[in-house]
Amino acid sequence: MLKAGFIGAGGRSQSAHYPSVARLDNVEMVAACELDEERLAQVVEKYEFEHVFTDHREMLESVDLDVIYCVMNERWILQPALDCLNAGKHIFIEKPPGANSGQTQQMLDAAVANDVYAMVGFQRRFAAVTREARRRVAAKGPVSLISTTFNKQRIAVEEYTTTLWNDVCHVVDLLRYMAGGEPVEVTAYQDRFGGDVLNCYTGLVRFDNNATGVVFGNRASGGRVLRSELHGVGVGCYMKIPEEIEICEDNQTRILKGWEVDGVDAEDTSRYEGTLTMHEHFADCVLKNEVPLTDLRDAIHSIHLVDQLEAPEESA
Repeated sequence: MLKAGFIGAGGRSQSAHYPSVARLDNVEMVAACELDEERLAQVVEKYEFEHVFTDHREMLESVDLDVIYCVMNERWILQPALDCLNAGKHIFIEKPPGANSGQTQQMLDAAVANDVYAMVGFQRRFAAVTREARRRVAAKGPVSLISTTFNKQRIAVEEYTTTLWNDVCHVVDLLRYMAGGEPVEVTAYQDRFGGDVLNCYTGLVRFDNNATGVVFGNRASGGRVLRSELHGVGVGCYMKIPEEIEICEDNQTRILKGWEVDGVDAEDTSRYEGTLTMHEHFADCVLKNEVPLTDLRDAIHSIHLVDQLEAPEESA
């Protein structure tokens, strides 16, 4: 049984991470830390934490923990994450991993130096439709073409570090993961529509396994769309993430809902959209001493691709 602590009790933590970890049989939620006393009281009441803190350093000194879910905005994650890693604790952090790729590298270096894991919440890899697409294409490979799309309407919003770094990074990671290789050529465009902020990113990526990927991230569009495609030989998978997958194989078409792929109730969103599966994977990897799928040791390569898409002329 892993003893777990939490740093942060914001909206994303309370809607996704706390309830998912609470469903795990091999994790005990023993400590919580949050500066906002109202949010802290909410999670303490709901999950009955034995140990409660407003200073994460005090938590590290006072409670013997195996894993720490360190979930907060990328502007504030670096020091708490480094403190946890240097204390020899495995951590789970949200995307993006830090305010920039330099901070990502700092956290990776600390994880390696202390022989612990630092898993990033790229949950699109764990979505039921993603897993099904990869399974079917692997049976009839190799991968030929991948596309990922993540559009929203946030035309003039400046709250993000950049829209690519903070948000579109999800589908950059998904593109690289489904390709199954590393980028060798990147052609990218960054545009501003309707405001002064970069809000439209388009990239063409050639991978070392001869797969080709296309990524679209448009925050000047009309609404939220999250989709992907994965193609092999005689098979093409078209995903609306996380709701459904359309499978075209040998001129036959079949549509499966995400919950049907996982064999769960349609209301069990945390399962088929990937969050619960992601947390199960993290806990299992810690117990088995195996590097998690989205550990910084792997995710750093997705971050390098983000840098290339952000400013390819500077990354050449």
